[in-house]
Amino acid sequence: MPVQNARHQNLKKVLAQLKREGIVGFADQAEHLGNVTPGKLSAMAHGAPIDVLFSEHVEWVLHRRRGWMDELHEDDPLEA
Repeated sequence: MPVQNARHQNLKKVLAQLKREGIVGFADQAEHLGNVTPGKLSAMAHGAPIDVLFSEHVEWVLHRRRGWMDELHEDDPLEA
């Protein structure tokens, strides 16, 4: 499913961003993002489905526009 592919790629980018900011490990990242357990975050990072509610929550927490998680962002200046 293309939306799941985009969500997984974007979740990897989000987790990498958090790591660059010093928020390392699923426990700390889950605490920062909120609304997710470390186990669920780990599962999604390793390929489990990412539901719409979590995607929208990530967008809100990181001040991204609605729908950002569902799209690929290869030329996004925020990804540089």
